[in-house]
Amino acid sequence: MSIHDTKEEAVNAARDIARKNKVELIIHNLNGRISRRNSYGHDPRNVPG
Repeated sequence: MSIHDTKEEAVNAARDIARKNKVELIIHNLNGRISRRNSYGHDPRNVPG
């Protein structure tokens, strides 16, 4: 875990970690709702829809 002065800094750090570990990054707003999600690996190739 890390501490950052801005949300942008936190998201950039989290993105680097997610890419390195090939996991999904989920970004929340202050109210706890998901604002963005990005997957950086291990996505199934044949997903319908």
